[in-house]
Amino acid sequence: MAFNRRVINKELDMANLNKHNDNYTDIETTLDSHDIAVTNSANHIADGNIHTTAVEKAKLAGITAGAGGANSATDTVIGNRTATDNTTPSLTGSITALFSSLFTLIKGITGKPSALTAPAITLETTKAHVDNVNLHTTAAEKTKLAGIAAGAEVNQNSFAKVNNIDAAAKSDALTVTGGTGITVTTNPTTKTMTVTATGTATPGAHGSSHNSDGSDPIPELVSLKAKVTALENFLAYMPIDGGGFDTSPGGPVIDGGTI
Repeated sequence: MAFNRRVINKELDMANLNKHNDNYTDIETTLDSHDIAVTNSANHIADGNIHTTAVEKAKLAGITAGAGGANSATDTVIGNRTATDNTTPSLTGSITALFSSLFTLIKGITGKPSALTAPAITLETTKAHVDNVNLHTTAAEKTKLAGIAAGAEVNQNSFAKVNNIDAAAKSDALTVTGGTGITVTTNPTTKTMTVTATGTATPGAHGSSHNSDGSDPIPELVSLKAKVTALENFLAYMPIDGGGFDTSPGGPVIDGGTI
């Protein structure tokens, strides 16, 4: 406060005494205020919470203006951090702890000794394998497999034996060869085999029968057939009641004679 000086210009009387007392009071009040100000100043100077040290000022000098605001936590501000892959995963913690949790989970997924080791198979390759129906069996196929005995094979259309020739393997081959006067030809396209009598050696080629209608009739057989035919005709005219012939049978001649 401003000091209002009161002048005493004559001998001390009651009026001047009052002025003197008022001056003293003002001086005392001013001094008291000064003491309070000095105390407050001393307390202020001694309060380390409101002052910075040289070390703190150096630290402040290294902080970018605006630090702590949006997008202020740059790589430079954050600095390098070292994560591990052998911690207990957690969703709470420092950025280093969170990264360590993530790397630990990655190592558990790949099964490798380190989270930085490439996995044996990627998720993309695994997905392609899972979706490939040609590599997996359905429930119906598994049921079918369960009903098939171990070592069973697909049925084969084959003969185990031809006459007295046994097959020597699961799928064996039988070769038909031609003999004297016989040739064997095959057609793989139509899967046919033809056996032909060539007539180039005994016995010679002949027709479908040895009768007179054949290409190589047997004389004795032709003569015998004629006799049998004549006998059949004769028997056709024979009475069935034991009597004589009503008419001459008029059949063919047998051995030069007539009936």
